[in-house]
Amino acid sequence: MGEKEFQVSTAYSGYVFLGWAKGQFEPEKGRKMPYYNMFVLSPVSSFHSEDYEAYGLKAEKKKCLSEKVWEGLEPGDKARLFFDDKGRVVEAALDE
Repeated sequence: MGEKEFQVSTAYSGYVFLGWAKGQFEPEKGRKMPYYNMFVLSPVSSFHSEDYEAYGLKAEKKKCLSEKVWEGLEPGDKARLFFDDKGRVVEAALDE
């Protein structure tokens, strides 16, 4: 994996892929389960109230169904993410 620089604009309203992590965790003694996560930047909510205000981007960790989700993505790529009913990313595609 080569290093590259990239710029992120707060005007972009989608996800920016930053990287991934995969491994195993032990939910029960003696039983290991795989996990797949991707890291993205996304715009903060534009919701504004008397008690809340936000601007810019937020960093998020998204659970993925498999490592196939991030195949072909490089850090800095704009991506469209597709989710299942449990909020896990099932597919990602370049967005340009």
